[in-house]
Amino acid sequence: MKCLLAAVLISLLIAAADGSPGEVKQKSRWLQLQDDGDWVLDTGFYLLRFAKQHGYAGVEVRILAGSGKRLDQYWTPEYTFAPMCRFFDNIAFTGADVAEIQGYVTMHNTFVQAEAKTLHGQPALVQKGYLQSRRDQSQGRISFEKTLVFYADHYDATLAVQAPEGAAYRYADVWWDVNDDWSHRYHNSAGDWIRLRNRRADAPAPLGPECFRSCAELDRGYGIWIAVSGPREEILVTTNDATLKSLPHSGMSFFDGDEETKPEDRYSSHSCMALCLSAGSTEPRPFEPRAVTITYSVHFIARSTYDDLYEPYEPG
Repeated sequence: MKCLLAAVLISLLIAAADGSPGEVKQKSRWLQLQDDGDWVLDTGFYLLRFAKQHGYAGVEVRILAGSGKRLDQYWTPEYTFAPMCRFFDNIAFTGADVAEIQGYVTMHNTFVQAEAKTLHGQPALVQKGYLQSRRDQSQGRISFEKTLVFYADHYDATLAVQAPEGAAYRYADVWWDVNDDWSHRYHNSAGDWIRLRNRRADAPAPLGPECFRSCAELDRGYGIWIAVSGPREEILVTTNDATLKSLPHSGMSFFDGDEETKPEDRYSSHSCMALCLSAGSTEPRPFEPRAVTITYSVHFIARSTYDDLYEPYEPG
């Protein structure tokens, strides 16, 4: 709850002037189309790039009011150990013999269009199209429409997905992947709290390196959230969506990379938050109902130091 209040407080304190990094720019300048077809959202407080080549999944995440450093997995393709795991606000549906995804480093997804709009008086980006098959790079069978409405320090999202009748999946997620060179700690509304070290996967028991929490486990009466923080900033994903909570296998999960035990593993580890429409199973199961619309928000929180973000942790 403290995180949600902090996000609201930041919104109230930010000035509405165009100025240096960390100060909100004029709203009409936030969303800009680049020469390569990418869309860049820069409020002055945070920055996101939506890559045309990768179905407009997010890359280049920066909280300009914090450190301003890239928080996504910005390593070049030759260091790609997991080409599906390098995007921010990416969609994936994976079953026994099918894997479809919005953004994938080694593939060019041409099946998604993106259009800038103004919704509720705010800049917005509407992405619409199909996921892409990881098997042969063809158009997938999952259609989606994702509307992102941007505010000074966060964005609100509405995601509609439709799966083929009878299709079964091990998981159906939206995820936010970040570079674990930056990740210092993970926590969620279930009370899970993990201190993370730089450059290696080290999530301790009882969660282990990968964890899933259902909506029932996460909801304490004011919505559900999951967050990863670094030295000067935090990324917080939150939702109070009734439809998501009604799905039988929905929740949130956190993946804390692979252990970097050898020099050649230096670029393999990452921290990944996921909003799960369906998860928590090793066996595929039918995705029902096959047409779903959910909402969520992603907040970007900044302070001058890590200690300013949170009170010091006292074990026990």
